[in-house]
Amino acid sequence: MEEKIIDEEIVFDDDSESDAESFIEISDVSKIYTEQGDPEIDGLYQRWKRGKLDVQPDFQRYFVWDITKSSKLIESALLDIPLPVVYLTEEQDGKIYVIDGQQRLTSFFAYIDGLFPDKKGKPFKLTGLKVLKDYSGKLFSQLPEYIQDKVRYCKIRTITFKKESNQNLKFEIFERLNTGSVPLNTQELRNCIYRGKFNNLIKKLASDTEFLDLLNLKHPDRRMKDVELVLRFSAFYHNTHLNYKSPIISFLNNEIVRFQHISDRDSEQLQKAFKNSISIIKSLLGDNAFKRYYKGTDSNPDGYWEKSRFNASLYDILMDSFARYDKNTVFPHLDAIREAYINLMTNDPDFIDAIQIGTSEERKVVRRFDKWRNTLQEIIGETKKLPRCFSFNLKEELFLDNPTCAICGNQIQQIDDAAVDHIEQYWLGGKTIPENARLTHRYCNAARPRIE
Repeated sequence: MEEKIIDEEIVFDDDSESDAESFIEISDVSKIYTEQGDPEIDGLYQRWKRGKLDVQPDFQRYFVWDITKSSKLIESALLDIPLPVVYLTEEQDGKIYVIDGQQRLTSFFAYIDGLFPDKKGKPFKLTGLKVLKDYSGKLFSQLPEYIQDKVRYCKIRTITFKKESNQNLKFEIFERLNTGSVPLNTQELRNCIYRGKFNNLIKKLASDTEFLDLLNLKHPDRRMKDVELVLRFSAFYHNTHLNYKSPIISFLNNEIVRFQHISDRDSEQLQKAFKNSISIIKSLLGDNAFKRYYKGTDSNPDGYWEKSRFNASLYDILMDSFARYDKNTVFPHLDAIREAYINLMTNDPDFIDAIQIGTSEERKVVRRFDKWRNTLQEIIGETKKLPRCFSFNLKEELFLDNPTCAICGNQIQQIDDAAVDHIEQYWLGGKTIPENARLTHRYCNAARPRIE
């Protein structure tokens, strides 16, 4: 799976949770219980004020309507135009949470309070009205009392899913109902459905400054994709890749259900593992964390790091593997690990296939995890084979001395694009010693005949 980081937002663009494979099989429909009603806006507003109705945690962060759209909703209520159904869910803590209708209810509540729900905190004056133009520019408090009453006592149809309902089935139904102009993505739905200590924990970890730096984000992602990435880490960390079952959406849902009320011990362990991985990856890859490296082509052998795309398959294997190693064991081998990592992305066809096409398939998940785990084990593990790879220090010396490719004769632009090649090939008995080393483009080295 790959993603893009654009304008400080993470955007999934291939085998994400929205693909056809994400479908959750529905069974046991009898375990859904609902209650319908037609409450007045004022009643919902009072429940919200008392903390009994949760429109959305930190709703100002997630409110996406502009003031004109919100004003037109108020105008519709004044014109007695029927409003769309609001869907609610009752949870074990006794609160009611909004699943579909957050923008509408937030608009009503904010207008009554007098402040538009953006970070600027500007007064909420009706704007862009098409019919009731006499009320344009008016605060709620400036409306005639009988008009205020029309807003307060406007009725809206609600359907509440009772707490006894099956959680996974509720998620599937909410996903199907989620058809608004700004629909919730899968993680935003989980944030509404699976409330508890674990949901709070993964949001906390997603706001870690070092983690945001690795994602190239200055602020938390407004659509909670960063939180979903923490959930992915947790799911693989607790289950291991060998127990992964597609679709990924169910794999993540099962994780958040299992640890919804996580113990203090498990919470501490997960935080420690997460921060351990972040620390190692920052030292290993820095700004290139979770991005692919390409070795070049026949026409242009210069390799390059992907600038904008974020690869979740690489994220999974890096985060999971380094969660299981002590930093003091890894740090002495960072240069060798980096070389091996780039080599997998450029010269191993099976690994490349497992990180770019159909990446949520079980066999490809196992393949990329196993290849990376075996690569690390060869470098860090207790038993080592005779060295096949030259050291980074030697490559750096050769690059600084003369950054010219010994195969194509062109200059190598950056050290990550350089490979140290055996003059007498390794599989023909060539030794991994400086006298048998030459500097090449990665592409040229990979494209050379295996027998000269």
